[in-house]
Amino acid sequence: MKPFPIRVALYGCIALALSIPLIVWTLGRPIDSSHCSDTVPGPLSEFISQYFRETNGAHWQEEINSLIILGIPEAQALARQSPAHYCDALNLLENPQRAPTEKFHTAVLMLSLPIDYYLDFMDRSHQLYQRGLIDRSVLSMVLMPRGTALNYWWLPQWRSRFQRDAPGLFSDDQMKEILRGEHWFDYPGRGY
Repeated sequence: MKPFPIRVALYGCIALALSIPLIVWTLGRPIDSSHCSDTVPGPLSEFISQYFRETNGAHWQEEINSLIILGIPEAQALARQSPAHYCDALNLLENPQRAPTEKFHTAVLMLSLPIDYYLDFMDRSHQLYQRGLIDRSVLSMVLMPRGTALNYWWLPQWRSRFQRDAPGLFSDDQMKEILRGEHWFDYPGRGY
């Protein structure tokens, strides 16, 4: 007996409907960064230290643009390879000897992490903020949809982390705009 076309279509739709939650769940699983605590400082730490020295320790707010570091070719190369420098970045952020500006610039270089890294980055940034190791400006940079986060504002795992940390950092209107996706629609394709 031949299957009816409607039955085949119905089974296909059911299979698709069941696979969507699995895809979203798989997409929204953060990496395990517990191995990062043993990492020695690498190229990212060296670059951030050099940049901090060259700018005479100037606060990031004194710069023309908070993302100005991305105009430097070496910073662009680090940002493009952000997963390779992820542990280095986490260790720099955890270091109480590092200046807030160094930590801010480190967060900027991590904006293009793949989503599984970025979700872990949000979790680790939350923990560091709770422990007083990063300030509001660094956590705000991590939370504001730019780079990777700009394209995942709809993902439940990203949204739950944003809603956990955004109160007190953003106004209610800003939070609503971001959670409705308006921030993305204002900046489609820009990335930052």
